[in-house]
Amino acid sequence: MDLAEAHEQLRNVGPTRPAPSLRENALAVRSLTPEVAARAQAYLFASAGVVGLLGVVLPHPASFNEAGMVSIQVASLIGAVMLFLLRRRVPGWLTTAGPFAATMLTSAVIVFSGVSTSGYLLFYLWVAFYAFYFLSRREAALLASFAIVNYVAVVLGFRVWGEPSSGPQGNDDVPAVVLITGTVAVAGAFIVLLRERVGRLIRELTDAASTDPLTGLLNRRGFHRVVETELARSRRTGGTFSLLLGDCDFFKDLNDRLGHHAGDRALVTIARLLEANREQIDVAARIGGEEFALVLPETGQEGAYAVAERIRMRLADVFAAQPVPLTMSFGVVTFPDHGVTDDQLVRAADDALYAAKTLGRDRSVLHSEEIAGILAAGRADQQSHAQAHLVTVLNLAEALDVRDTGTARHSQTVGRYCEHMACELGLSGERTERLRLAGVLHDIGKIGVPDAILRKPTSLTAEEFDQMRQHPEIGARILGGSGLEDIKRWIYAHHERPDGRGYPRGIAADEIPLEAKVLAVADAYEAMTSDRVYRKSIGADAAREQLRSCSGTQFEPRVVDAFLAVLERQIESEPDVETVQPPAGI
Repeated sequence: MDLAEAHEQLRNVGPTRPAPSLRENALAVRSLTPEVAARAQAYLFASAGVVGLLGVVLPHPASFNEAGMVSIQVASLIGAVMLFLLRRRVPGWLTTAGPFAATMLTSAVIVFSGVSTSGYLLFYLWVAFYAFYFLSRREAALLASFAIVNYVAVVLGFRVWGEPSSGPQGNDDVPAVVLITGTVAVAGAFIVLLRERVGRLIRELTDAASTDPLTGLLNRRGFHRVVETELARSRRTGGTFSLLLGDCDFFKDLNDRLGHHAGDRALVTIARLLEANREQIDVAARIGGEEFALVLPETGQEGAYAVAERIRMRLADVFAAQPVPLTMSFGVVTFPDHGVTDDQLVRAADDALYAAKTLGRDRSVLHSEEIAGILAAGRADQQSHAQAHLVTVLNLAEALDVRDTGTARHSQTVGRYCEHMACELGLSGERTERLRLAGVLHDIGKIGVPDAILRKPTSLTAEEFDQMRQHPEIGARILGGSGLEDIKRWIYAHHERPDGRGYPRGIAADEIPLEAKVLAVADAYEAMTSDRVYRKSIGADAAREQLRSCSGTQFEPRVVDAFLAVLERQIESEPDVETVQPPAGI
């Protein structure tokens, strides 16, 4: 399958779109804020007050009630000053109530003008302009209706208690009602249309500034805005969320061999793959050349790691048959466990991603304290690649021991037990040393198991146990390459059983490497004789009896016999050995 076909397979995902939270952010940055609305109201009241006072000062009809007109205009000017002074602290409800007050003042001005068809009718239109631009459609329609009802009431009042408007037939007020109603309706329709177009343009410009043009995913700017939004939400609700930071392995090789056009097609395929494998509330982003990110709201470590692994394996399948079989490495972090700010979380995810790269690529790494040891070893330029890799995983194994059991003793002790069993079984010196090293590294795959599972004081659920059962496979991937292929096979199989009831593959008897059988016995005995957070040690005597009772089913009989012979010579009472050093020649 070529890249075009892979791309086509993912086409049904549809175009990538920013998450709803980005849409909300785009709306939030528009200028229609309460402060701006208050300032606009202030200008509206001030303009009405000034125009009204000019109407009193300049020549005017004898019907004017000058005292009433002046009082209304002074009230308008006072309102304008208060709105302007309080614009930064004005309550939201006032931006809605103000126009209704302005409508009633307009009605009063018309009454004090003494003419129902007074030119002050235009003040209704001024208020309508404000309403249809700043208020919701419902509020604007309500205000427009309120203005028309006000004017009809004024006209009826004039007809009942005052003199009808002058004109050839004395009915000028009826056309005025029709005219102001139509004018408000038409002006409202045009203003609403204009506002929607402006809002759409703002959203499009915001999206363009926050969207990667090649993939349609968010860019780095949009990604950080989403992270800030999730941080604010999680702080407010006490919730959690996770970040995945992924980098495409060997992407430079693809560009060098097939050209940048092929690289661009691959990036689009990866983007569609991310979209296809995320939940609706998750947000995907391209934050660098071949670097991608996912924000996973309301997702803890276990769920985030599962998402990273699903995407990683799916991507490897899509590109497996390509001239350059791309893979992806992921760093996984969770708020607040790995950071409480945007910078802290991204830095922690970047460290976990670097650890994934250092450990051989094509893997997902949860951030933890042991990452520091990986970074230090991976950046030691003076070491050969193979030696650096081995030092890295040895440091990681020791750090994982502390994380899992509270001490650095478990893996070292398992390594020592493996060494003595190998001698008892008559294995060669080199094979014995390799088996000892395998004992130290046997649990390295637990870097992919969250603390909440490793240190859970009660029994694991079925789902949690399924995740725990993945650690041999994760460990084998970490150890791939760098001269550790034999140890990789042993660790991958060290939870298999002679009766075929083990994991991860369920193989049996001679299908299981002898070294894996040795690891199984050493690991089980050390675990049974050590205190763990979820149970106390059962003691050496009970542990030996457990080995005997499970010989032939869970454990290889000749390995059990060899280990019991070792124990009879009191090997377990010897002092702990020092940290295993890399064997010569690796």
